[in-house]
Amino acid sequence: MRRFSELIVCLVTLVVAEDQLPEIRAIAGEDAVLRCSAKSETGVQYRSVIWYKVDEAEPSQQLTGLVRKRLTEDDGKVEKYNGVEREVVLLEDSKNLILSNVTAEDSGIYRCFLSAPLGYQNQRGDIILTVYKPQTVERMEFNKSSLVYLGEIAAIAGLFLGFLFFGISYVYIRSFNQRGKKLSLLKMPSPGKNLITSNHLICKTLPEVYV
Repeated sequence: MRRFSELIVCLVTLVVAEDQLPEIRAIAGEDAVLRCSAKSETGVQYRSVIWYKVDEAEPSQQLTGLVRKRLTEDDGKVEKYNGVEREVVLLEDSKNLILSNVTAEDSGIYRCFLSAPLGYQNQRGDIILTVYKPQTVERMEFNKSSLVYLGEIAAIAGLFLGFLFFGISYVYIRSFNQRGKKLSLLKMPSPGKNLITSNHLICKTLPEVYV
């Protein structure tokens, strides 16, 4: 029952989150791993991967460069942009970004940009990072538990109504069949009570005899 309720919650979440950016949730003080959602073409050797933070306050969505890694070199040198004070790391043999000891200020949209060689199209992918305080996470877990509990109650109520409807239908059908059988028996002629009538039958009165 619990798995069924969690499945319903998951399905509802997927429908609501459709056509939205992928989101990573982290607790303040932990490390967050941002996966590069840029779709790379098979067989294309991209020149570099660059991570930006998108400034949502600007209408043109100004980009702030964080880190850049060359993909065409064997050493895979990683370069941090000027002015970036926080620690940013790219995973080895990966395009994913690690932000250590995240804070609420790190929340926002991040963009993974793949620089393609000549003749191919550059690729990009955005992801949302949301950093919560521990108290906020506890409230979210409580709300999730409450939602699962309500889902379980709804599922149990649905099963109860289903069984109730089935029982009422069964009793009604059985009563209807018994009533039909009684009517059939009443319409059938009873054996031994048939009257024999004949047009040639003549009744005569016998004379009284006194002895």
